[in-house]
Amino acid sequence: MFPLYDENPKSTRPYVNYALIIINFVVFIWEIIVSGFFSNESATMSMLLNYGFVPAKFFESISRFRIDGILPLFSSMFMHGGIMHILGNMLFLWIFGDNIEDRFGHAKYLLSYLFWGFAASMAHASWALGVGGEQLMIPAVGASGAISGVLGTYLLLFPRARIVTLVFIGFFATRSRIPAFAYLPMWFIFQLISAALGPVGGVAYVAHIGGFAAGVVFGLGYRGVSQLRRKMVVPKEAYKAGSEDRQLEKQQEIRPLRMEGITTNDYVELLVEIPGVNERDIELSVYDNTVYINAVTEDGFKRYRGRAMLRAKIQSRPDSMHYLNGILRVRFKRL
Repeated sequence: MFPLYDENPKSTRPYVNYALIIINFVVFIWEIIVSGFFSNESATMSMLLNYGFVPAKFFESISRFRIDGILPLFSSMFMHGGIMHILGNMLFLWIFGDNIEDRFGHAKYLLSYLFWGFAASMAHASWALGVGGEQLMIPAVGASGAISGVLGTYLLLFPRARIVTLVFIGFFATRSRIPAFAYLPMWFIFQLISAALGPVGGVAYVAHIGGFAAGVVFGLGYRGVSQLRRKMVVPKEAYKAGSEDRQLEKQQEIRPLRMEGITTNDYVELLVEIPGVNERDIELSVYDNTVYINAVTEDGFKRYRGRAMLRAKIQSRPDSMHYLNGILRVRFKRL
């Protein structure tokens, strides 16, 4: 199965995700220059040993309180061992990273990405220490550990998002829309099986598992925080009557708690979580394939502002709109 793109709208430009992809390609060009496209064995090995993550050097640095074996924890995240290696990783980062950045925010996404890469390296180092031998001296490079964290978080935050995938059946290929709750667990199971079979093709499968697990933990944490935010939207009856001016002064502008989309050949449907509002007070507008959402909670203290940037062209007016239990479901016909 080869993922092509996801049907999951976002409300912001993923500048950090763009920057991460660019940095990875710039570093790969540097690798090509230094190693002569990996044809110079001595230069290639020197580069990997200096900037790749070598478990033995890491443990030695920890024992001697030095940082020379710690810095490769981060430099190795932006290095790759070949053209297919970087293209595969960047494809997954392009597909799944933008929605995580949209939900976390730019700075939190960057810090989370680096932490997932760190967690992946620690999982790989623990495995190498347990196996021993030459595995401790083999440098590990690649962004796949951090990207695995992106996938783990995506599974928790967007389980119903559809992944448009190229599925190969013999000599034939077809496109299929697979929900994330099916696609990503299949990917993870493949990592588990591959790790159980031992080192295969020089791929650090345990690092993938560690990064994915760290991403799942972050996803669970984010969902917990979101539940607390939902409880902060107090029903209208809980407030005593007050002046409207005072409410407007204290009004807090926030983004919708959750936003997901479903795209078919005929329509685009959005699911937007904006608890505590009245359906009559929800304002929708469409401009340049972007849906803008504006709503004020019934108590008047919170204003939801959000936007969903879509891949498909849609009509300016919704075909249907329903609001129930804090979830807005709105459908637009495609043009």
